[in-house]
Amino acid sequence: MIQLNEQQRMAAEFEGKHLLVLAGAGTGKTGTIIARADYLLRKGVQPNRIAILSFTRKSAREIAERLKLSAPGGINKKEITGRTFHSWCNEIMHLYPDHFPHHGYTPLDEDDRLSAMALALGKNFRDSKKEKVKKEVVTAIYSYAVNTLCSLSEAILHVRYGNLEKEDEQVRQYVEEDRKLIAPVIKKYIDYKKERRYIDYDDMLSVVATQLERDEALRDAVTKRYRHVLVDEMQDTNPLQYKLLKSFVEGSHLFCVGDDAQSIYAFRGADFRTIHSFTEIIPRSEKLKLLRNYRSTQEILDLSNWVLEQSPLRYDKKLEAHRGKGEMPSLIHVEDDWEEADLITDGILDRVAEGGRYADTMVLGRSVWSLSKVEGACLSKKIPYVKYGGTSLMQSAHVRDVASAMRIVANSYDEIAWIRFLQLWDGIGEIKASRIISRVITLATFAEMISCLQQFEGMEVNAAIPATLAAVREYNDRPAQAMEAAVKAMQPMLEKKYREEWTSRASDFEVLREVARSSGSITEFITEYVLDPKAETTFKIGTKETDDAVVLSTIHSAKGLEAEIVHILNLNPASFPSSRTILQGEGAIEEERRCLYVALTRAKNSLNLYRNVRSLHTQYSDANRHEQLYFLNNLPPHLVKILVNGQEKKDFPAPFNPKQGEADFPDFDFG
Repeated sequence: MIQLNEQQRMAAEFEGKHLLVLAGAGTGKTGTIIARADYLLRKGVQPNRIAILSFTRKSAREIAERLKLSAPGGINKKEITGRTFHSWCNEIMHLYPDHFPHHGYTPLDEDDRLSAMALALGKNFRDSKKEKVKKEVVTAIYSYAVNTLCSLSEAILHVRYGNLEKEDEQVRQYVEEDRKLIAPVIKKYIDYKKERRYIDYDDMLSVVATQLERDEALRDAVTKRYRHVLVDEMQDTNPLQYKLLKSFVEGSHLFCVGDDAQSIYAFRGADFRTIHSFTEIIPRSEKLKLLRNYRSTQEILDLSNWVLEQSPLRYDKKLEAHRGKGEMPSLIHVEDDWEEADLITDGILDRVAEGGRYADTMVLGRSVWSLSKVEGACLSKKIPYVKYGGTSLMQSAHVRDVASAMRIVANSYDEIAWIRFLQLWDGIGEIKASRIISRVITLATFAEMISCLQQFEGMEVNAAIPATLAAVREYNDRPAQAMEAAVKAMQPMLEKKYREEWTSRASDFEVLREVARSSGSITEFITEYVLDPKAETTFKIGTKETDDAVVLSTIHSAKGLEAEIVHILNLNPASFPSSRTILQGEGAIEEERRCLYVALTRAKNSLNLYRNVRSLHTQYSDANRHEQLYFLNNLPPHLVKILVNGQEKKDFPAPFNPKQGEADFPDFDFG
């Protein structure tokens, strides 16, 4: 059995209908959700009746693997699985194909969706202000509307105008004119997907959630199959995901774990109200809290608790450190960003010289750009680091090249895959590729397509093209071997394309073969490939022979991470909250407060906050407004150790002296 404290045990053994577990930072939420599943298995619930959902494949897989280690004997542990919302919806479509004509469609990944949207836009699409509108913007508008269940006008306001100045008559006019222009484009995009049998990342959830809501017979069947739905990171759910879960309220049991104080993804459509008001919107639901923190010392938690207490919202939680007392957080004042970077990196080198590890240190910034000075100092001082931000392996060009051949085998009408695959070969450009595609996709069978490519009339086609596709097709039910065949057939062309980079790129395919071995078919592998969450990715610099590296990360990418020592950059009045956030209103300001809370609670033993003494008056015109809303206003000096020029002080230097009285902050309205 899993060892639990009293709060965790009460949650794991809950016997009511629905439960929200508000799990504060470092309180063991993952262990609790595993303990809940373990408890259900020991009560006789079959593993295939339990849906365990998380937001990334990595965390879903981790939960499932840990559960297999603790699960009682006598059950089929192969049936214990963790899923993302998207892979779960994909599974439901394949289990009930009669209810979902989409179950045989090919999923579009992000790049493919952009290509399809570009086709719908045309080359010179311009809005009412005669500005060229990018495919990325229209795709983001469409995605936001689908995930938040809002109108197209609301999505345009959010994406194009950042929710700024909602009452401005000119903004309203721009939004309405944009809507009239963009609506036909989105219709063309939807029609294109239907015609080519595509389903995009957002469609997965939308199709299943809508069908469950409409189809009582399907809803009864699915809720009887999944009697218990366990949701990790509930604070990250968006309205579409909540719509999906709502179909399980009557027939199943919801066990949702999350932290309203760590809800920081509104820009992706996450709805803070879903978790903050859970017991009001879910009938027959109860709430339990986990408040014993196993990560940080009490001094770090005292500062974190104080930040939440300053909010006009009632989080009503105060974390207590299981580990007891430790080192007081430091509030370090610097002259500029370079001094900040030097202090941090010199401290890292000193620690390593004394026998510490690079991996003990994490540096957090608001954006990848804000980490650039520290990254430069790491490079100049030869400090190995891992940076979170960039392109994932699954989205890398060489992986997508090989995957294009596998995608054609999975769906021979996948026009986007054909375009990419054909243009890899010498002598085939966009026009020639279009001519080939217009011919082959009219044919009825894959064999006819291969034959057509072998004897293409009017132009020479490289014999390796049909040979590659035929080789991949031989291993339709063995995706790992299919990938090997594709890489082998395409290697001469890929070596030429990537030249000196090929050796390092080629090693990625061994990793992907391991992923593919867990899939039962090429179609299943491709589905998993395109459903890979758009998470920040790790770039390892200077770590060829070791995993020991400093972590550089944005705050949004750091959720779920921890380190012995954490440095938080640029904690200035104009940064927390930022100028743009202030213009967006109270909801956005409170989300930034939660971002700061997430950053603070990553630290285990040592927490260092940095402020640029000159930044307030040299960079921002609306200094009074920034000072008024600054998150560290009225910070009690006993919560931090104040350092200026390396010397400890008893009071804050100008311009950071706390203001007297409360900041002028209007009531927060969820309406």
